[in-house]
Amino acid sequence: MWGTGKGPTPTDCFIARVGFCENVIFERNASIANLSIDSLETTVTGTWDRRVLFDIDGVAPSFKTITVETRITTKDSVQKVVEVANQTHRRCPVHATLSRATVMIFRLIVNGQIFPL
Repeated sequence: MWGTGKGPTPTDCFIARVGFCENVIFERNASIANLSIDSLETTVTGTWDRRVLFDIDGVAPSFKTITVETRITTKDSVQKVVEVANQTHRRCPVHATLSRATVMIFRLIVNGQIFPL
């Protein structure tokens, strides 16, 4: 094909947009809840079967899972962060769409500790 092969792939861009939407909606909900954020970082990964690129074994071209890991540092309570994270997943249009099509896995890490959602 064309290009240098050094840029992001369409799937890289897609996954990055999932994280972007997560952060935008999280920030909005944090503002509404008066949650102070010292740092916010979201990492998104996805699994899909690359055999589909070569039409091997008739595998489906969709993502099998998408994992969203949100790390936040704050002086506010963990409960407040968990509430904002849950609101984010209820209000995010990207999450609502993707959760109907694939398995969405969420990890919330507050001040270095993992908390269930």
